[in-house]
Amino acid sequence: MASLILSPAEQDYITQGVERGFRADGRGGLDRREVTLRTNMISQANGSARCRTGYLGAGTDVLVGIKAEVNSWTAGEPEDKGAIVCNVECSPSAAQEFEGRGAEELNVELTQLLDRILGGPQSGIDLGKLCIIPKQAYWVLHVDALVLDVKGSITDTLVWAARAALLAARLPRVVVESVADEDGNMQSEFDVVDDAEDQISLEGADNLPLAVTFSQIGKRYVVDASEQEEAVAQARVTVAVSPQMEICAIQKGAALRGFAPSLLTEILHAARTIAREEFARFKAVFDAANKATAADEPSTGSTFLGEF
Repeated sequence: MASLILSPAEQDYITQGVERGFRADGRGGLDRREVTLRTNMISQANGSARCRTGYLGAGTDVLVGIKAEVNSWTAGEPEDKGAIVCNVECSPSAAQEFEGRGAEELNVELTQLLDRILGGPQSGIDLGKLCIIPKQAYWVLHVDALVLDVKGSITDTLVWAARAALLAARLPRVVVESVADEDGNMQSEFDVVDDAEDQISLEGADNLPLAVTFSQIGKRYVVDASEQEEAVAQARVTVAVSPQMEICAIQKGAALRGFAPSLLTEILHAARTIAREEFARFKAVFDAANKATAADEPSTGSTFLGEF
């Protein structure tokens, strides 16, 4: 994550505060900051979302676009499934240390995390529905994320934005027909309907997980760590939880030590409790974002720019 140099007095203040149950910004250990979300911001994408965790001008800001394309099947690939391909890039303007090639390791870490959450059956998306014709053609969903600003808790904001973008995504309808070739043999062919009004949503997108990231500070831990708290954290782990309260994925923060087994057990239990509240919060924010999108064309974005 973005590095921040704090004095020993500042580090001690944050550490002792967390151990005694309070944080510098007034939140409790398991409290999240304000979340702002808008959907369908990229007209050329099949789905998109922009999410900010934190306050205006002082939060982590992530933009995610979904682009669907038809791929031809090749030997060795699953015969009757589509695919999801993730890529995360941190903008050089998001933090000073990201200039040049400074964000390469973080880009890899975040891409691996998103792949782990979205790229398998644990994501909830029915990859079989992305198959157009078995052993012939399938949909590939490219999930491209751009981190625009960093003020702590990149992973949770990234997953929020990716989930919102996939829920908002629409795929063109595909018509599959059986056509006789020159020898009279029947073969399957397909046609993608080019009609913006004739599109379908992703089946299973409602089952996409959310992520809860825990940062250990001193002998205790917090969620949604601020930039200052991340600077003094000794360990970090992200837990992805499905709407059914099942743990889908776990990823330890790179270059940090692990958690003690007893503390990790407590964290996994807390992740389910927090996720239950997060899904209710996500639904409220996502529904409000859809209403705002319907009321205001994304291309104007005057209200959106005021929020971000």
